[in-house]
Formats: sequence, structure tokens, C-alpha cells
Amino acid sequence: MKNFRLQRSGPYLVMAPGIILLLLFSIYPFLFLLKISFQEYSPISLDKPFVGFDNYVRLFSEHHFWNALKITAIFVSSSVILEFALGLGLAVVLNQLGWGQRLYQSAMLLPIAMAPTVVGLMFRFMMNEQYGVLNYFVESLGFSRTAWLSDPVLALPALIFTDVWQWTPFMMIILLAGLKGIPDEPYEAAMIDGASAWQTFIYVTIPQLSRIITIALLLRTIDAFRIYDTIYMMTKGGPINTTSTLSWMVYDNGFKFLEFGYGAAVCVVLLIIIVSLLTFVLKKVDVFEMGGKK
Repeated sequence: MKNFRLQRSGPYLVMAPGIILLLLFSIYPFLFLLKISFQEYSPISLDKPFVGFDNYVRLFSEHHFWNALKITAIFVSSSVILEFALGLGLAVVLNQLGWGQRLYQSAMLLPIAMAPTVVGLMFRFMMNEQYGVLNYFVESLGFSRTAWLSDPVLALPALIFTDVWQWTPFMMIILLAGLKGIPDEPYEAAMIDGASAWQTFIYVTIPQLSRIITIALLLRTIDAFRIYDTIYMMTKGGPINTTSTLSWMVYDNGFKFLEFGYGAAVCVVLLIIIVSLLTFVLKKVDVFEMGGKK
């Protein structure tokens, strides 16, 4: 009887540490965040009155929020699409290499081994208007110096370029693993049918990679929404809020102006946007894989 009880309780005992950590570092912080989003919460005030949906009403009525939402959408869509396209291209090229593949692969993975703060600081120096190395090449081509990070038109593209440089290898390594997992039989059948290289890529490689592509895109999309370190080191949300994303808005209001309740409301809205987007994408992928039948 004792062994039977131990056998039944064994799985729960094994899962207990993980469940406790999940409660402490995930569920409780989320519930606390949700709670203070309905309060006028400030660490410098003992009075934390319940204000209902006032923080959310203020959020949706501010131009700054809609601007941050637009900047976030542009940044996430541009960086993820570029990283996917470049990562897929690099993965295909590396998959065709024989000798030296691991050497090239290791060299290309160096950017993701660097902390985002280090990458942001490095590109901040490289894009400096006075002594940046990028302006050295611009001048050598006969053009005038460019204020990459202080120009409202160029600041966001510079931020996207930095993110693409660092995270394209992440896409590449996931897609390369997917390519290596594709069996030879579909390619042999396509060759027998006389399919060209492009037709084989579109009708054999891409469908075989569909789930890997979905995973890579979802992981990078979630991470792109959370960008903060690079913005802090490069632009600090400027110039004129042209690089102020929703994640930067959380920092700006929560830690700069100490409006924790308002910052928590931004976090909740950002979470809803991410979950809704991911749910929509996963549903579309499932429908596509089932031939449109749900």
C-alpha cells in the first residue's frame, strides 16, 4: 500500500519544484501586474487607490500610445521578415557546403553570443556622426556625413538594421536544423519529375519546413516585441519618439516617471496583442496544414 501511494505521488513530487518556480516567477508577478494596472500605483506614495479602468482609458486616449504601437508594428514586421529572408538564404547556402560548413556556421553565430546592450553600444559608436566607422565609408564614397541615430527618418531603420544583424543567425541556425532534417526521398522524386531547383525549393523544401518556419517566426516575433536593451543604448526612444516602442513606453512611464500602474496597463495591453497575434498565426497554420478544413 505504501509503495502504491509513493508511486501515485511520485510524479507530483517531481513536478513540485517546477510548479513552485512557475508560481513564484510567472503567475504571481502576472497577477500582481494585473492588479496594479487598476491602481494609481507609485513606489513613492503610500496611497495606492483603485482607479478601475482609468489607466486603460488614459492609455487609449493618448497619441503617444498609438505612435508607440505603430513604431512597434513597423519594427517587429520589418526586422522579423528581413531576418527570416536572410536566415533562410544563409541556411540554404550553408546546407549546400561541405568542407568548412561548421567554421562558417560558428563565425555567423557570433552576433547572437553578444549581449544586446553590447551590440547597441557597438552600433551607437559605429553610427556616430563625428567618428563613426559607417560615416568613414560614406565619406569615402563621396557623400556627406549622416546623423544615423539623431535623424527622425533614419533612426528606426538604423535600429532595425542592428536587430537584423544580431538575430539573423538565430533564424539561420533553426532553419538549417530543419533543412538537415528533411529526408532525401522528396528531392529524389522531384528530380525524377524534372522539377527545377526553384520549383523544388518552393514545392518541396518550404512545405517540409512549414512547422520549423512557424516556430522560428513566433520565437523572433515574441522577442522583437520585447526589445528594450538596444533602444536604451542607441536612441533612448528618440529622436522625437520615432523609436519609442511599447516596451520602451513601459520603461518610460513605469521607471522614469514612476507611474507603475500606468506602465502595468501598457504591459497588459502588450501581452494581449502578442497572445492574440500568436493565436491567430497558429490557427492559420493549423488550417493551412489541414487543407483548409477545421
